[in-house]
Amino acid sequence: MAEAPVFLASLDPPAGFADLGIPQRSLVDIYYGNRYLTAQIATYTPTWIRLSNPAEVIRLISDLKDTAVIEATLAGELQTHSSEVCPPQETEGCGLLQPTVAGVIFDEGRFRLDVFVNRRFLYTRAADVHRYLPPSDAGLSLMQNLNGVWAGSSAEDRGDDYTLSGLSQFAWRENSLHVNWDYSRNLDFQINDLFARRNFAGMEYSAGMIGSSVFGLSFTPDRTLLGARLATSDNTRMDTDYTGGTPLDVFLPTRGRVEIFRDGRLITSWFLDVGNQQLDTSTFPAGAYDIEIVILSESGQVISRETRFFAKQFQLPPEEEWEYFAETGRVLDRNTNDTFPPATDQWLTRAGVSRRLAGTLAGTLAVAADQDDRLLEAGLYHIGYHHEVSPSVMVADNGDHGINLFTRLRLGIISANGSYRRLWRRGVPVSIDEVEQTALLGNGFRQGNLSVSVPFLTGTLSYRYNDNHQSGGATYRSQGLDYRVNLYRAPDYDMDLSLAISRSGDTKIALLGVEFLRRSKRWTWRATPQVGVRDVEGDRDRQDNLLVSASWDDRDLWSSSVRADIGAELGDGDDRYNARLQAYNSWGRGDLSINRVQSDANWTNFYAASLSTSFLTDGATLAVGGEHPADSALVVQVEGRAGDTFDVQVDGQRRGYAVAGRSSVIPLPPFRQYRISLSPGTATLYEFDERERHVTLYPGNVVTLTYAAVPLRLLFGRLMLQGRPLADVPINGGLSPSLTDDLGLFQLESRDDTEALFVEPGNGWRCRLPLSDDKSTGYVLQMGTIHLEDADCAQPLEGHLAVGQNEPPQQ
Repeated sequence: MAEAPVFLASLDPPAGFADLGIPQRSLVDIYYGNRYLTAQIATYTPTWIRLSNPAEVIRLISDLKDTAVIEATLAGELQTHSSEVCPPQETEGCGLLQPTVAGVIFDEGRFRLDVFVNRRFLYTRAADVHRYLPPSDAGLSLMQNLNGVWAGSSAEDRGDDYTLSGLSQFAWRENSLHVNWDYSRNLDFQINDLFARRNFAGMEYSAGMIGSSVFGLSFTPDRTLLGARLATSDNTRMDTDYTGGTPLDVFLPTRGRVEIFRDGRLITSWFLDVGNQQLDTSTFPAGAYDIEIVILSESGQVISRETRFFAKQFQLPPEEEWEYFAETGRVLDRNTNDTFPPATDQWLTRAGVSRRLAGTLAGTLAVAADQDDRLLEAGLYHIGYHHEVSPSVMVADNGDHGINLFTRLRLGIISANGSYRRLWRRGVPVSIDEVEQTALLGNGFRQGNLSVSVPFLTGTLSYRYNDNHQSGGATYRSQGLDYRVNLYRAPDYDMDLSLAISRSGDTKIALLGVEFLRRSKRWTWRATPQVGVRDVEGDRDRQDNLLVSASWDDRDLWSSSVRADIGAELGDGDDRYNARLQAYNSWGRGDLSINRVQSDANWTNFYAASLSTSFLTDGATLAVGGEHPADSALVVQVEGRAGDTFDVQVDGQRRGYAVAGRSSVIPLPPFRQYRISLSPGTATLYEFDERERHVTLYPGNVVTLTYAAVPLRLLFGRLMLQGRPLADVPINGGLSPSLTDDLGLFQLESRDDTEALFVEPGNGWRCRLPLSDDKSTGYVLQMGTIHLEDADCAQPLEGHLAVGQNEPPQQ
């Protein structure tokens, strides 16, 4: 007889467990992307949950594409996916869901509901990158850059020559008038450019005597036009570092961190919200390479890991945007001595467009036309893992045509660059004057070059080849092989070897040199013995030379920057000696050079000098100077002790200095927003506004920044009375009141022009402590031990002060 089974299968719950399957109602917290949204009453069982108001949840989730479909999906009974709830102390392989449309994970123990949405139903959130440069911070301003150059020689057939050139810019906010002029010994006064321009929000508008500037046309020379130009402009774009790269979108099912690796090295990281996110690639290096994208949750769990190809190149237009230009005008004749170049009868019109066709492929189409000819050029640009290639083809209506090819390759350790350009002309050859002034195309030509470099032993071996042929002329070919290697390197010493072999036509040259270099704090010495062999059609000549030079740089010795160089070349052939002095400060820049050449028994001297400075005003301030020329500038005014210097920090780097008591010019490139701050240029103490200021500059802009800098002194001393220290005694006269400590010691800051401190030892007494005006100790003044019984003290009597050498009250 069979025994009764121990366990019996049944569809009914055991006794006492029937209530667990009954739907329950409770308030649950609702999260999306690990971020709290709201709380709702929900009905749930161990297998399903139903929200009381799914429409409210939908309203609180941003970037949803089709809210109706998602709301319908979240309505009704939803699977709880309780098996996906992370157990305590565990984060791997749990807590995430990949629904077809939308879904939830319900943690009944914590009354928490997490909502998940498929990435197909989410808009991509754009990267937080500012697109355009903010408006200018400048009003009406005038900026005049001046540069004078003088050169001469002691040779009988050479005289002195000079040129004074200037760039005058009148600007108001983002609008400017440019006048580029020069006055020389041979050509007198000439206007080179005169045009009005507005460059704002990615667009440029110019009119007047403008220099032609185009893309996509490889065979038409640039001209100076009397006309107008309209074009897109990267100058006012702040996102070019971002838009030049391949777009990168990632999906985060929950808030977390995204890490980007290149060759195993972390290059950037972000903490991003849930959803489809477009990454900011502004800081990615240029080039084409694989990157690894790692997405982690807030708890550090790796959600996904993938490898993608990324490319950044500024020849790629922004994604889904057109770049274009159009210009037209009469061609100006630059081969005259007239103040204004006369206009020719030739009209020139050029236009072009460029667009990204794929992630790493861009196309360009450009046209040019005058009264006689018209041409069209189409080109492509592509960047890959180890290559860049840019071909273009040009055809003209008269049968002229040309091809242009540029390529860059990297195959393992080998790097190569090559280009080939050729123009076929079917008409009568063009005269030189026509080529330089009015012709749409020049004469036919062929140009090609190739360069290859490869690491060899411990140095670099490179090869160069050039080919140039003009229609109706000779062909010039040259090639060379170079090898450079470092033989020894130490902190203060270097020794390098160079070997060069080249050939051009029937001339062959070989050169071997070893450079010895020594560095110290301000000096750099070089000595390079060289051996050269020259062969011209079998006629061989050898030259042994020694090149020596020394350079001195003041570095931070003075506020001004000074550099001096001297050198000589001795040996076979001519002996050469040279010297150069460069100096620049807040007033301007100067450069002086002298060269002396001995040929047989004759000496020839060459000399040159240049000076540059700027005059500028914003209507309220007039300033002169600038360490180097620029198209916009700051004027920094420091109100303080005359002659004190302050370093001007621009974006965290020193870009010049300001002198208290006068206006100081800090030249800066336009089309930038800068962070400006001051720091003392000498070892002293000041009270001034150290906060960063933001300034946006456009061409011709002048912005004045004013600072109040109060020189301070740091005072130390000790108060004694009858041989005992005075504790908790108030001291006034500094920037803020101070008290002595238990030993009578005090420390406080005061203005540099403060004459005395005042001590209040008690009972209404007030003592005056004069301060020494000795500045030999810098900004620190050690007052030593002060005996109040010897101090100048006074006590108020019935509203008046009784002044005298009185003793303060006994402590």
